[in-house]
Amino acid sequence: MTETPSHIPSPIVAAQLRDEAKYGIPQQVAPGVVRVLANNAKDYTGPGTNTYVVGDEKVWIFDPGPDDPAHVRAVIAAVGGRKVSGIFITHTHLDHSPAANPLARITGAKTYGFGKLSGDILAFTDEDVDADFCPDVALACGGVVGDDDWQVMAIHTPGHFPNHMCYALPHKGLLLSGDHVMGWSTTVVVPPLGHLGEYLDSLDKLEAGGSRLMLPSHGPVVEESVSRIRDVREHRMMRHAQVKECMGRGITHPAQIVTEIYEGLTPRLMEAAEGCVRAHLELISETGEQRLQAVRQGTEPVQAL
Repeated sequence: MTETPSHIPSPIVAAQLRDEAKYGIPQQVAPGVVRVLANNAKDYTGPGTNTYVVGDEKVWIFDPGPDDPAHVRAVIAAVGGRKVSGIFITHTHLDHSPAANPLARITGAKTYGFGKLSGDILAFTDEDVDADFCPDVALACGGVVGDDDWQVMAIHTPGHFPNHMCYALPHKGLLLSGDHVMGWSTTVVVPPLGHLGEYLDSLDKLEAGGSRLMLPSHGPVVEESVSRIRDVREHRMMRHAQVKECMGRGITHPAQIVTEIYEGLTPRLMEAAEGCVRAHLELISETGEQRLQAVRQGTEPVQAL
């Protein structure tokens, strides 16, 4: 599937995808995989949030999406009377987890995820967070659910958000990549809850899994997972070099750097870009540069900033 060209500003790509979107209509995107697109298009979400119903006689639901009754009804329609064996949450941003509890009440299924973030952590951010959500089952990295061909393995992938999980279906070659790797744009990494070093570490985890097909939470299905992961990493390193080059010219304020290296952004995306620049500046500090080299060389990274 054709990927988003990096030189096209993301608002233009998002507008194109919204024009093509089919909200609330179940669409089969792979054998045993049905996607339901939520009508919550924003600057960050592209065309909206993808919820996936995965399986055959029994199904999993991945990334329930926003608290939108119409979307919940569409997901239930995609289930089609089959047993829902579990509901998996990638992370607790408001466009991902709020529909989990309504779906759980309707289906009787348990919810799975990394776990609830503490109030102490959430006090550091004004991001749109589902602060009250707590999964029925907290999964550790490498945790496995199910014992058939649709078995799910949890992969903890912090960087975009501390409790972010991706999910691999190793027997099917599938990767549910959440927001960590998207199909339409690169991912926002904003301190203090986002950390670029952790984000790069998590990319390495996903690449090592070697999944064939990637199902992101936003944007189209990605048919060459490893290639997309490498493209995203290369883009991050390109931005890193651009930030360092700006610093070499005495341009050090995030807003000034954004005007130098980004183009075509909406006001909200300008704010997000400033956050991403802060993540690069964090990594350029002495400890950050050591961590960057460790990530690139495949050695154990030093403690995150």
